[in-house]
Amino acid sequence: MPTAADRDALIASAQRIGADPLDLATVMSFESGFSPSIRGGSGNRHIGLIQFGPTEQQQYGASQDQSFADQLPAVERYLTDRGFKPGMGMLDLYSTVNAGSPGLYNRSDTANGGTPGTVADKVNSQMAGHRAKAAAFLGGAFSPGSASPNGAFGLAGPTVSGTPNSVTPAGGAAMQSPEADRTLQVASLLRTLTAADAPAASPVAQAAAAPAPAAAQMQPARRQAPGFDAQRFFALLPGAKTR
Repeated sequence: MPTAADRDALIASAQRIGADPLDLATVMSFESGFSPSIRGGSGNRHIGLIQFGPTEQQQYGASQDQSFADQLPAVERYLTDRGFKPGMGMLDLYSTVNAGSPGLYNRSDTANGGTPGTVADKVNSQMAGHRAKAAAFLGGAFSPGSASPNGAFGLAGPTVSGTPNSVTPAGGAAMQSPEADRTLQVASLLRTLTAADAPAASPVAQAAAAPAPAAAQMQPARRQAPGFDAQRFFALLPGAKTR
């Protein structure tokens, strides 16, 4: 089984040749299951991480008795010597491994004991499971330049304030509590339903419930003055005669 040291070695190797570590790990999983000693191909003459042929084994120094990390330099030398360039994608990487150079997407090695299909067929329809294995080998989906929760392998999900696997809102917008949102929605719905189901009040009840005019509320009630009594007035004057 691959170790943490093997993961470190693969990532470093991929970075040296400008490949995506996830792409390189996917190809190795597809070709060899990450085994530097496995044999395959026609007559079991191919060996190792990317299934070196007999000529390539001698040319690049690949052998069955190497460890995973020990065989990676042979992988690097083969890929760069055969034309793989930094920044090339999965198709060109596998074309280099399977067909000998980038850009040979329609080539097939079926006649030499390889699995049926062209380079493009294998990349597009046969490697999904191996890509998942590669991600597990790397400890998660690889994002170049990011940091993992443990600081290893450059693996991580999106972060906020250094917390792994959390999401930062766009533009720094505040995140609203889902519970608060639901409470407001329920309260609004209850108000709507209550208003819709309540019977209409009668005109008398509406009049009774209506607030009093502002002037009536602010001013005290006035007592009506009695009518003017002229006879009594003159009787009260000084010097008036009484009966």
